[in-house]
Amino acid sequence: MSTARTTDVLVVGAGPVGLTLALGLARAGVDCRIIERDPEFRDRGVRGKGVNPRTLEVFDDLGVVDEILARGDVNLKVRSYEGDRLVQEVDPGPANAPTTDRPYAGMLLLAQHQTEAVLRDRLAHHGVTVEPATELLDYTQDADGVLATVRRGERTEAGPGGTVRSGERTERIGARYLVGCDGGRSTVRKRAGIPFLGETWEEERFLMATMRIDGFDPDCMHVWNHPQLGVGALVLVPLRQDETWAFHAAVSPDEHGRLPAPTLDTFQRLFAERAGLPGVRLHEPTWSTVWRPTVRLVERYRDGRVLLAGDSAHCQSAAGGQGMNTGIQDAHNLGWKLAAVLQGAPERLLDSYQAERLPVARATLAASSTQHRALFSNGSGGQALADQFLSLTNSAGGDLTGLSVHYRGGPLGRDLDDATGIRAGDRAPDSPCHTADGTPTRLFDLLRGPHATLLTFGEHPALASLPELPGVRRADVLDPDGHARRAYGISGDALVLVRPDGHVWLTAGTADPAALIAHLRTYGVGSDAAALPCPS
Repeated sequence: MSTARTTDVLVVGAGPVGLTLALGLARAGVDCRIIERDPEFRDRGVRGKGVNPRTLEVFDDLGVVDEILARGDVNLKVRSYEGDRLVQEVDPGPANAPTTDRPYAGMLLLAQHQTEAVLRDRLAHHGVTVEPATELLDYTQDADGVLATVRRGERTEAGPGGTVRSGERTERIGARYLVGCDGGRSTVRKRAGIPFLGETWEEERFLMATMRIDGFDPDCMHVWNHPQLGVGALVLVPLRQDETWAFHAAVSPDEHGRLPAPTLDTFQRLFAERAGLPGVRLHEPTWSTVWRPTVRLVERYRDGRVLLAGDSAHCQSAAGGQGMNTGIQDAHNLGWKLAAVLQGAPERLLDSYQAERLPVARATLAASSTQHRALFSNGSGGQALADQFLSLTNSAGGDLTGLSVHYRGGPLGRDLDDATGIRAGDRAPDSPCHTADGTPTRLFDLLRGPHATLLTFGEHPALASLPELPGVRRADVLDPDGHARRAYGISGDALVLVRPDGHVWLTAGTADPAALIAHLRTYGVGSDAAALPCPS
């Protein structure tokens, strides 16, 4: 066993959640390592293909949104069928047009491995590369950190005498914190002994695959409805970047309890039975699996210096496409807090992670389960899916965009008065505006980065005495068209402090430097001994 190599944060799992967390840490100057059990990076599959507007805002903050958007499709049209008869075509674009405060509208459809590739490339730009074929075996922790034992798979290296192969080996990695982003079967969660409460819906099975399909319009999603299966009868989703289609169909076991094999013959048979359209050709699947819904939630997100994010903390139905999005937003919430604590902020800042994210996960699981029944268990599933893409709400009226998620009443926020309509804990909207020197910009450009941002509207002479606050960037906002004031509910002078994850930290109408500094220092921000990183 090799000796321990140390790092500040060890991220276990290099899916979208782990990559988002590692990217947030790396750009904040935190030393981190990210390991992945699989020996090869995924380059196919259909999991996690729906990216909601709030996650696109996270990707904007991380500097990758343009490449993500270039690879996927937003507001894809939905065609619904009954057998070989086209029932309706729905175009969600007009209902989900961008606005000044919400630049990303509509659901982006993009295969998960494409999202991962973009995040990996950006992470490498910050000097961190994923370590594949590296599996967490166990760990111990004490008051100072975590010592993880990992197993590395076989390696092939070029040496002076030619190619050299080395077998499996174990290694110890020391870290101040360890974060499990390793999925529903999380080793991290199991080793922490954290209960994962819920159920698996054993009676439901879905065949999922990717394949080339000839004879369909790739500018539309194609959906077949069934009186009992709902849209589980058949769904075909174009994956433009891969030049393939995602194939989804509900299946049942035969009289011997066996499920149909995920082969080309099976997919052709299902298509013939449930769609029956002529002139369509299915090709050999490049990837396939049998999936069943699982609805589970951890009792807690943290055990000492070990934390959980994404599917390791919550699993849900794929209905509404919320699983990956909730996990990515977990990571965005956690990343800046870990960075702050590693640079001197008090440990209690990490306690706010569970306080803020556990209620979100609980609500998302409940809404996804309701939506699953609406989509897959009755004959109105096709209409429910069309309505979902049109309004980006679930069957109970719950928000699928992620834009309404807030932390009002949580442990971090503070409203000093009622000068703003926006409240502490709310998502900070975007808006076109100008900087103090008259340069056109947008609020998201001012907020982007691992720093907190103090937005000031109007005159605040008292702030002239405000000292430079490490980890806080001040931006005096000129708003000639009133877009920013409308988005933030501001009529007079006001200031809004925005957290590094794009949620409001503090609001006030009167500039009180002492109150602002006192609030920041409560969480270890704004003093040299406990500074968040602030790029030049």
